[in-house]
Amino acid sequence: MFRVSAVLLTLSVCLGLDSVSAGNSIQGFIDLESIFVNQLESYVNNVQRAQSKIKRFLDYVDVVQDDLDDSEEYFGNPLNVFTTINRLVNNWQHEVIDVVLDSAEVEEHHTQVEEKLNKHEIELPTSDDLLDVTSEILELQESIDLPTSELANEVLLEDKERNVNFSLSASDCYVIGRGLHELNHNDFATEWLLEAQFRLSHNEATFSKVKKLQILEKLAPALQNLGSYKLANKLNNEILKADPKHKAALENKMILEKKLTLGRLANHNSKVEL
Repeated sequence: MFRVSAVLLTLSVCLGLDSVSAGNSIQGFIDLESIFVNQLESYVNNVQRAQSKIKRFLDYVDVVQDDLDDSEEYFGNPLNVFTTINRLVNNWQHEVIDVVLDSAEVEEHHTQVEEKLNKHEIELPTSDDLLDVTSEILELQESIDLPTSELANEVLLEDKERNVNFSLSASDCYVIGRGLHELNHNDFATEWLLEAQFRLSHNEATFSKVKKLQILEKLAPALQNLGSYKLANKLNNEILKADPKHKAALENKMILEKKLTLGRLANHNSKVEL
């Protein structure tokens, strides 16, 4: 074995290097292979994170299914109606299907699901349904005069096996805030979006994720609509820092700076008159 290795080493020195193209070396190839290994390890880590995320989602759905002894009582709470519709409209698509399947498989999946829905005469919920239940949550919140943080912290599910309680996630709070902003209830929209931001900053481990930029994209205009131009401008600048070419933020920057300038002029004139 040693002799064979010695012969191969001699041949590589005498002959092998001549076949290596100019500008390359055997060590360069070893370095290249290290790059391949690092890239693959990165890919595997991403896959494992995605698998862990999907596992949390499936565990959560299992808990929901097990907890549905009395569906009438369960869905008597609009928060449960919301989380159910939100899972079907957003989570299944963005957190599972888009992650697991490629574009061709997604199309096939949708076709198969549509066939089964038609067979059982079931309609998929839509974004409009999500807006409707968001409006119901607002009605509930106004009727019982409950602070947003307390409503968001309400325990919706108990996983006794894992000793885990489920309440609304940062993503859930974001979707509610986004819906209320769309419905032009900017005061409550601001509260829910701030709650989403708070939960996101505490790195909660949930299957659904929302990015800080997504929250800011709704929070800044909501504050702007409420006349909180200084804070809206601050958040709008954060959006532009993250994405300097953000079209809506660039447009809002001009509007907000004009509002702030007019406000300073009005304040100055009032002081002069005094």
